[in-house]
Amino acid sequence: MSSIRTIIVDDESRIRRRIERLVQSCGEEWQIIAAFSDGKEALDEITNQSIIFDLLITDVQMPEMDGLTLVNQLKRTHSFTAIIISGYDDFSYLQTAMREGAVNYILKPIDKILFAEQMEEVKQKIYDKREEQQQWSDVQEKVSQLTYTKQIQFLSEVTWNDELDLSLIDWTGHFPKGSYKLAYISVDQHPSSKKANDDMEIWNHNIEKMFKQSLDGFTQWWWRGGKLQYWLLLFDEEEPNSSFDEKTSHALSEAKGRIGRITPYTVSIAVSEKFNNMTCLTMIKDQLLSLLQYRIIEGGNKVFHSEMVKQLAVQQSKNMTSSVYKDVQQILSALEGKGEADTVKALQGFFQEIGALKSPALIEESIHYLCLQIINRWLEYAGFGDTPELLPGALQLTKRAANFHQLSDSIKHWVLQMKEKIDERKNKDSDPIQRAKDWILQNLGENITIKKIAEHVYMSPTYFSNFFKAQTGETILDYVTKCRLDKAKELLATTELKVYDISTKLGYQDTKYFSRLFKQWYGQSPSQYRELHHKTREQ
Repeated sequence: MSSIRTIIVDDESRIRRRIERLVQSCGEEWQIIAAFSDGKEALDEITNQSIIFDLLITDVQMPEMDGLTLVNQLKRTHSFTAIIISGYDDFSYLQTAMREGAVNYILKPIDKILFAEQMEEVKQKIYDKREEQQQWSDVQEKVSQLTYTKQIQFLSEVTWNDELDLSLIDWTGHFPKGSYKLAYISVDQHPSSKKANDDMEIWNHNIEKMFKQSLDGFTQWWWRGGKLQYWLLLFDEEEPNSSFDEKTSHALSEAKGRIGRITPYTVSIAVSEKFNNMTCLTMIKDQLLSLLQYRIIEGGNKVFHSEMVKQLAVQQSKNMTSSVYKDVQQILSALEGKGEADTVKALQGFFQEIGALKSPALIEESIHYLCLQIINRWLEYAGFGDTPELLPGALQLTKRAANFHQLSDSIKHWVLQMKEKIDERKNKDSDPIQRAKDWILQNLGENITIKKIAEHVYMSPTYFSNFFKAQTGETILDYVTKCRLDKAKELLATTELKVYDISTKLGYQDTKYFSRLFKQWYGQSPSQYRELHHKTREQ
């Protein structure tokens, strides 16, 4: 057993030294870590120095602060055992000492044998208390591990399953409230040989370890996203003047740098902005997958953020000739406000300009600039959802063409496709909220995701979620849940369908979860609701 940290407080130095000798005579397990001459001095020092101790032996009558007051004050912030020593055989002192949590009350002069017996009792109580605390800590650790495992299972499903029904998003209640950041990490160069693949399995563990070390101090969840790809969720309690953005940026950059120095690999990282609503996780995942595609342009071993598209477009515009820049602006204008013929005409001017360029590198850069500007404009309508497919295809246009004529045709085809997508988004219903609600009511038994609803009203999932909350005052998750449970009440009251059949009919494959959710909303289980409704109807 570890030592028992003991503090002695008595205003008489002779008695204080005698108590020290008596404690030391009780065995090596007793460790005197401090001795004080009055209660006020003891309280200030213990509090200011954050001293941790197991046993407090204190006199009752002392100047400044008596022993009983000292015990009372320390019990507010510390967990310890107390022994009260007094020169008065007064029952009121004994009562007060017991109320303050003292386990023993010793009268002066102190009898050595009696003191040793009482210290043995105290030692056993302290050891028993430690064992209880350790058992409780073990239980809490197991609960924490189980909770963490469930959270990782949920996060893994969210990041690989694009069709996760909104009914399952209720799992987010198992995460603490505050600010989050999601990061997607990918090794830049994949090993090609079998030996390199075998070595990579070893480095996988080391990469995870290096990230966790750099992010020590953060609440974090880490899981695999595929071969040589990882997801990382970071949490902040959103304290006042929080520097969550700065701390996250610094820690991720540090981890990236360590991996580049210590391993034969480099990694690229896409990191999200702060978010508070865990139901946005699927949309943020798509954003990060899109952001990492810019590694094709910028190269690897970088940290990419959500402003990358705009910054990249501005950066490349500095290298454009004024004529090419003007042609791109005309193409963008035709895409949004004019017909296909105007778009084709603007493209012809662009082709004429880049066809006169002498450098293939300048031609490629001009085409990349055009594509990035169009994608940037598309994001204003649709968010990041489709960008993972759009970006690689756009950047490969210059690689596939055998001659300039083929290149022009492929660019024209791509630009007109993008115009069609933008036009479709612009022609959305005048009342997207009502259209979304109608679609939800018609598909209660189907797999409902935010992405599906948003596509139906021609909005990006992120924009739609925020728009719906702003217009209705409730989240899309709560609305879908309310609609399903209202329908469940109707079916329970008007049909003889089993609870299992109603649950399945409304998109809840887990009947226990459905019943628990129903009771959470209405205070009754589905069976109780049906029974009460039937009784009311019969009266």
